[in-house]
Amino acid sequence: MSEHNDVKINEAPDLSLHPFHVLHPSGYTESKESITQKGLSTEDKVYKKEESANTIDIASNTAKTSKKKSTILSAGLMMTDACLGTTIFTFAVKAKTFGLLWFLVFVIIIGIINYWTIMAGAKASSKCEEDDYSEITLKFLGKKAKIILNIVLIIYSYACMMCHLALIYPLFGRFLHSTIYINKYDTYDKFEDKVWEKLYIKLPFFAVVSIAVSFMCLIDDINKLNFTSYVTVAVNSYALIVIMVQCRSYYQYYKKTVYDEEDESTHPNWTDLSQAFKKDLDFFKGIANLICAYACHPNIFPIYAGFKQDKQDEKERKEGLRKMSLGTLLGTVLTTALHIVSIVCSFLTDPITPEDLIIYRKSKDSGKDIPMGIAKLAVFISLVFTLPIYYFTLRLSVSDSFLNGKITTKFNIIFTFCLIFVSSVVAIVYDKILNYLSYIGGFISVFICYLIPVLLYIKAYGKPITYWKNLIQFIFAIILCMIGVTAGILTIIDDVKG
Repeated sequence: MSEHNDVKINEAPDLSLHPFHVLHPSGYTESKESITQKGLSTEDKVYKKEESANTIDIASNTAKTSKKKSTILSAGLMMTDACLGTTIFTFAVKAKTFGLLWFLVFVIIIGIINYWTIMAGAKASSKCEEDDYSEITLKFLGKKAKIILNIVLIIYSYACMMCHLALIYPLFGRFLHSTIYINKYDTYDKFEDKVWEKLYIKLPFFAVVSIAVSFMCLIDDINKLNFTSYVTVAVNSYALIVIMVQCRSYYQYYKKTVYDEEDESTHPNWTDLSQAFKKDLDFFKGIANLICAYACHPNIFPIYAGFKQDKQDEKERKEGLRKMSLGTLLGTVLTTALHIVSIVCSFLTDPITPEDLIIYRKSKDSGKDIPMGIAKLAVFISLVFTLPIYYFTLRLSVSDSFLNGKITTKFNIIFTFCLIFVSSVVAIVYDKILNYLSYIGGFISVFICYLIPVLLYIKAYGKPITYWKNLIQFIFAIILCMIGVTAGILTIIDDVKG
């Protein structure tokens, strides 16, 4: 990691090898030799040199990167990595509402739909030379569709950034409370009220985080931050292992202190799905939550490019598609298995009054919980270090859609600091923003991960939308989009009602 000392801010980040690289080159900056060969004048050469020194050419860096070969194992693991975010710690509340067994059924159903839609996009990808999501969209659906996709990616990336910013402050506060201040303040609410919600603590905290994240976002090469993918997997795996190891003792503690055989309100909800359709209609929010947990489609296309030959015949195309299918199947099985483990263990940890994030759980003996405290700190660090990943996607989408793939160094610096600063202010002033962004992200995930791949498949294979397979896929995609929209609307209504 010695490369971290070599930080530049006047070159474009190279996203082509990173799993979240979702944009593609529309061209490339010509080399000095090619300019000479075209017989440009000395003045033109000087202008070209000065222009390139002050401009970030997004297309240039991405176009020159050679395609890396993928394997079935690497594709499956990368898909699992893309799905293994903090969403896995939000399942306990949904499992309580759906009933544990029903929620597990829906996890499997969404996993199957996820495999099917990824393969729809993969089949379209195998029909063209383009390797990237937005270029494949441009190829089959046209320029307007690509612009719409980029705008959607901007919204999605910013929603993810804001979710991270909104989470890091309470997460760090809970780490401090569970490891240091638990003896002085027996509940986090008291610690928050007396200490952590004070502006003289909040403002310096967000100032430091904003400055650090802004400089990380200006690093010229995102591959220097590739280690964050491994850190995120390691951190979330550690937290999940802590939950798995301790859930048995937490469930026994619940049976001893809370469970009352004659009081049904103290009984775990194993199979009662009707609660998800009561007043709050949590069914829609729960399904949107699951969809978001499987949202990895933009990350997958660059990986699947490694299964394609530069010039491939029909036999090679089918062989590449077979490997794509196996890689997707492996990733789907691993992701679903991890989700099931997380759901079961989170539910057993606290089946009656679970926290929004299970890692926020209360210590069963009201004492220090060092293992989970470490997990909270580790998740906090991973959230901070993954913020630039979403920022790069957002900036590249802005550049590709509105600035012809190029932005000046000055604009890049101003845009970065202003965006991070404004986002931090919003996170400080309005903590409920997390509710909106979670379900905005859920709806956008449906659009990116289900509707677009189905449309790509329909267009690539040339059969009308009324063809029975196309019709079924399209109807499923629309239903999922409607669920995402409904979840967002219900969240807004709940917030208005207070």
